[in-house]
Amino acid sequence: MDLLFTTGLGQGMTVNLAEHLLAVYAGVERRSKPRIYELFPVTVHGVDGNGEAFEIDTALDNLSTGGLYMQLGQGVEPGATLATIVRFSRPPSNGEPALCVVLYGVVLRAELKPDGACGVAVKFTHHHFL
Repeated sequence: MDLLFTTGLGQGMTVNLAEHLLAVYAGVERRSKPRIYELFPVTVHGVDGNGEAFEIDTALDNLSTGGLYMQLGQGVEPGATLATIVRFSRPPSNGEPALCVVLYGVVLRAELKPDGACGVAVKFTHHHFL
């Protein structure tokens, strides 16, 4: 799945996400797919650990071509399906909408953090550009 996004650096400047992942991370990567560590804003839709539907705004901790990691304010269960709307750029000043993609996925891991947040690893199943 090749994802392209528009950067905030220049009007209409499009970057291949996989190439950007490789350029941004300078450390030793032991994962099979490199990560980008940008705080892209996201809106997450799903069902929490109590069976209640939720919608929450947060930011990504990291993103790869196969999945993402973020922290939510409530717990979710492994196996839950989430829809995550990611905004890859700010809306241009000319009124055009920001580039967004809906990333659908399955929760692989949910970790309770000391501050009460839930760290969530999601594996993508499919996507839809808005």
